[in-house]
Amino acid sequence: MGWLGRILIWGAGLTLVLAILAAGAAVVGWFYITDNLPRVESLTDYRPPTVTRVIAADGSLMAQYYHQRRFLVPINQVPRQVILAFVAAEDGNFFKHQGIDLLGILRAAIANIQAGRVVQGASTISQQVAQALLHTPAKVWVAKLKEMVFAWKMEKTLSKEEILYIYLNEIYLGHGAYGVEAAARTYFGKPANELDIAEAALLAGLVQAPSRYSPLRHPRRARTRQVYVIGRMAEEGFITKEQARAAMDQPMDVELHSPRTVMAPYYEEAVRQWLEERYGSKLLYEGGLTVHTACDPAMTAAAKAAIAAGLAELTHRQGYFGPLKRLSPEALAQARSRPVGPGEVAPGARQEAVVTAVDRGKQRAELRLGAARGYIGFDQVKWAHPPVKDLSAPTPRVKSIEEVFAPGDVVLVRPEKYSANTQSWSLELVQEPVSQAALLALENHTGRVRVMIGGSNFDKSQYNRALQARRQPGSAFKPLIYAAALDHPTKVYTASTQILDAPITYDDPVKPGEKWRPKNYSSRFYGPTTVRQALAHSRNVVTVKLLSELGISYVINYARRLGITSELYPNLSLALGTSGLSLLELTLAYGVFDDQGILMDPVFVERVNDRNGVEIYQSAPQKRQVISPATAYLVTHLLQGVIQEGTGRSMLVLKRPLAGKTGTTNDLRDAWFMGYSPQLICGVWVGQDDNSPLGKRETGARAAGPIWREFMGQALKDQPAEDFPVPEGVVFARVDRNTGVPIAAGGKGGFFESFKQGREPAPGEDSGGGQSEKPQDFLQSESFGAAPVAPAVPGATQRPQALPAPGH
Repeated sequence: MGWLGRILIWGAGLTLVLAILAAGAAVVGWFYITDNLPRVESLTDYRPPTVTRVIAADGSLMAQYYHQRRFLVPINQVPRQVILAFVAAEDGNFFKHQGIDLLGILRAAIANIQAGRVVQGASTISQQVAQALLHTPAKVWVAKLKEMVFAWKMEKTLSKEEILYIYLNEIYLGHGAYGVEAAARTYFGKPANELDIAEAALLAGLVQAPSRYSPLRHPRRARTRQVYVIGRMAEEGFITKEQARAAMDQPMDVELHSPRTVMAPYYEEAVRQWLEERYGSKLLYEGGLTVHTACDPAMTAAAKAAIAAGLAELTHRQGYFGPLKRLSPEALAQARSRPVGPGEVAPGARQEAVVTAVDRGKQRAELRLGAARGYIGFDQVKWAHPPVKDLSAPTPRVKSIEEVFAPGDVVLVRPEKYSANTQSWSLELVQEPVSQAALLALENHTGRVRVMIGGSNFDKSQYNRALQARRQPGSAFKPLIYAAALDHPTKVYTASTQILDAPITYDDPVKPGEKWRPKNYSSRFYGPTTVRQALAHSRNVVTVKLLSELGISYVINYARRLGITSELYPNLSLALGTSGLSLLELTLAYGVFDDQGILMDPVFVERVNDRNGVEIYQSAPQKRQVISPATAYLVTHLLQGVIQEGTGRSMLVLKRPLAGKTGTTNDLRDAWFMGYSPQLICGVWVGQDDNSPLGKRETGARAAGPIWREFMGQALKDQPAEDFPVPEGVVFARVDRNTGVPIAAGGKGGFFESFKQGREPAPGEDSGGGQSEKPQDFLQSESFGAAPVAPAVPGATQRPQALPAPGH
């Protein structure tokens, strides 16, 4: 064999070795590139992060929770022009290639070389889907190889429609919008199935660089891209030249659209916390749940308005807290020197203003709101007396506008009306309330929580005073004690039972050697008093005596039956509502009386559906018959008396059957109004977070009552005025309203009192039922030993409390 043969043999061998090495390298490279690639088959169940929506009872949107704002839309619901706009903009050969467009790569390379920079991409739609799913770096060649391999695999497994479905739902299109549906809602305020050619082209133009071509930030660039996409659609034959021309000439109305939502932030946050606790953070923010709540938007709006008005009235009575700040002489001179004009003033909206002059003769102040000028007269600020810290001191009177304003004061005002003749606004002095309010409204028979407001301003405080706060209910707790009396298994009490309202003394369990003498809010004693009169007029002494007779342990256990779960301190001050409760549990307890003895679980969330519409939660509130319907009605009948002749008389203006009770705590720190109609149960609390007094004479009737009255008036205005249903086992007998003594047949006067069957008094019978004290000298002081302390009961501790002066 010659040298040529040897060279050929060696060449052939080397070629074989190189071929083997190349094949091995290709195999290694293939395994390296395909290593950790997800299974393409899994894409048939494409489940990207989607928005969880919270829906109110009327179907309106309350809130959205998400990490990526995406709404899945089936490909068959995406208009043809939208699909073709994205294909034309990003991958004209999409329907022809198998995931990799070699001609497109060559064309893009030539264009980029000619431009000296990257002006055209070569990634197909399939590659873009691969990049989005693999989260690969944009400019790493190994990553590009992975994308190409994965795109090729997708084309082998998925149809073009399935790839487009993933693509149109996955792509990011700026301003937090993922997918065409979110983008259509964001930029145009409508769903993707309503997009026309011009709008579709604008969105398709965003894919390359959403921030660079944002129509909100860079409208000219966005317009350039839109024209390009429309031109590409025409070049590919997707639309006619006439359609392209019409689309290019079409004016665009693009703005950032935020979904209109129900303003119920405390309710929304309670639902969000419930969802996160039940389903976890991932499912909440990525699972695409649809959450249906019991929230009523109209009632919620009425409640917010009632709270705002009630707190505004309260803050007027509390006095003027002074200016927000004072300007320096230089800043004041600058404010005065500005040219006068209408300014940027929104009627009815609160804003800051500077007092520039105070006219002693005309008793009015001039204020400036930037360029705008306004006036406030003395009549509008008569309420603005200094706050009274000593509740026993008289309320000061404002005698001059100079007591309220001084030049340089920065105050909060509400512009009302502009006069072009005087170039000035009429203004109202306002101030942010220091007090808080909470309101809960539940639907009778179902427990659906229609309204929950946990404070006056969620933006300033997310603390939910309807659920989280434990405040003393004062006399609002008394109906639970009277219910326990009417339901006592051995002692007979009726609405006509008399109890002596007279001075009484107990040993103070906290301060040995000292005495506690409960007294009524009026500091008077009223002698023999019926149970009805005692509850209607919130007589503290009678309630303390009744609690003592019933036994504290019995009453605490009875309150537990009504749904009270908070700690109840086992001493006689319980009669005055000194143990803190939440607004929710007290409202539920009142619901037992309204619902004929049934304790309902509150329903905030009615049902939850997953992203496929499958129901994964349905509320099934427990209904527990905790007291008899007869007892519940007797309490309701008594609470109707509170409104008809007692501390709730202001509710008579609503002209419908109502039952309710005021509550005021020691030193006027908490004000309550709890009540219900046959349709709706509502509780209102007003107080201050630092537990300071609300102000002089700020009782439950005055501070909380107007809010309850205004809300219930609006909430029930379209509902019939129904009577409370009378259950079996309740009978009526005509008795004297003041004494409870039965009136003989044919006698005049009196009214029909309700009794449990068999406990109604006969004419001439002692109304006390064996439990009343004989009305001797009711001003004679009675002394008792130490206030009885109940044995330990579940949820109550044996920590004694000082017995305070009573509330109302």
